[in-house]
Amino acid sequence: CFWHLQHEFIGAERALLQRDDAALTALTGYAGGRKMGDKGRVCYQNYYNTADYGKLGHGEVVGLRLPPDRIADFTQVYFDLYSKETGERVDPGDRGAEYRALLGLPGGASHPAYLAVEAVARAAGKKLVAGRGSDPDTFEKGIVYVYDTARFPFRQGEVYHQFHDDFQSPAYGKAYNDLADMALEDGRLKITECPDRV
Repeated sequence: CFWHLQHEFIGAERALLQRDDAALTALTGYAGGRKMGDKGRVCYQNYYNTADYGKLGHGEVVGLRLPPDRIADFTQVYFDLYSKETGERVDPGDRGAEYRALLGLPGGASHPAYLAVEAVARAAGKKLVAGRGSDPDTFEKGIVYVYDTARFPFRQGEVYHQFHDDFQSPAYGKAYNDLADMALEDGRLKITECPDRV
């Protein structure tokens, strides 16, 4: 669930990069699909069936802006979130291509941090594979797709999905949830043209 991942990456931004609330960059969104809806939209599943991210081949992701020399550190944070017992994602309900393991780097495998990211993945028992777009689920396959963000850019998710409590943990608290309003007010978070709470 991208809600949990966002929360953990927010914690990592604070701990590893000493970012304050106004400098946090982790936002939920979608990436890895070959298609987009009308007006370039990619949206969460909705009553209107508007630009459904899963039907368009995208997966749930968290976008971050990181110094290149810290990408491997955040890759480690990501792999530390996998189940220690199974080596798979923690939420058993997250099945299907929408929940595949994926990461994006400018240039994909040609990014300068790629070898460091690959070493972290290998230590976690995972193999990096070039994403082709709209790829299938990675559950129990031991792989993580790597996408070139120039070809498969991050599409920010709806305001509703930002700084949201997840289903696997106790509530994160009002101060955390209120980060969505702060990011919306200062422009880090944009209103999408998808069905949303705003």
